[in-house]
Amino acid sequence: MSDFTRGIGQNIRIYRRANHITLEELAARIHKSKATVGKYEHGSISIDADTLFDIAQALRVSPALLIEQSLPGKGAAAVPSKTHGYLYLYDGRTSRIVKSLLCGTDETALFYDVASFDEPQRCRALYCGRREAHDFVTNYLLDSRSNDVEHVLLCVMRSLDSPTRGTGLLSGISSRMFLPACVKCVLSTEPLSENDALRRSLLLTGEDVKFIRRYNMFMVEQAGI
Repeated sequence: MSDFTRGIGQNIRIYRRANHITLEELAARIHKSKATVGKYEHGSISIDADTLFDIAQALRVSPALLIEQSLPGKGAAAVPSKTHGYLYLYDGRTSRIVKSLLCGTDETALFYDVASFDEPQRCRALYCGRREAHDFVTNYLLDSRSNDVEHVLLCVMRSLDSPTRGTGLLSGISSRMFLPACVKCVLSTEPLSENDALRRSLLLTGEDVKFIRRYNMFMVEQAGI
């Protein structure tokens, strides 16, 4: 089979696992045998358009995300930089840097809190939605795949001094406290070293706090890394 067919199969497997759906469950949802779905994922047989749309609906993702070539993963080719981004934030509750992966172009998926970029399916949560890119700002409007309550807004400002990365705000509902939350984040077109310099860039600065107090709004300044 072609690399394209294998890439689609790999994407199906990654999104299935990120959604915590078993092979048997996916097979039942699309009225196929477990063996057939396994062959789809391994790229040993082609998938017709109707089946591809059925799988996308069962996984609650856009068909475009399944066709996107290709997600990071073991044995996968490198992903073009325009199809993904590396998102970082600092979680003060656990005192650690949380890294996530954004995949897709206009149709976008966020694999939130991954242990490794090589295995995005091992994420804490999966969100899907759309990206709106402008000259200096990019907005992501994303919905949780595990429930209908949680929605995420990611707004990132690009800096002329650092066009490959930008600082922004990620807003949503905290899963631990189940309250509206907003956190400072950095989005990069390449992986960043998870060191003290990155951690400092993710913390709210005195200027950030000054803005919040002065205007009663959550705003962050651009931060170099």
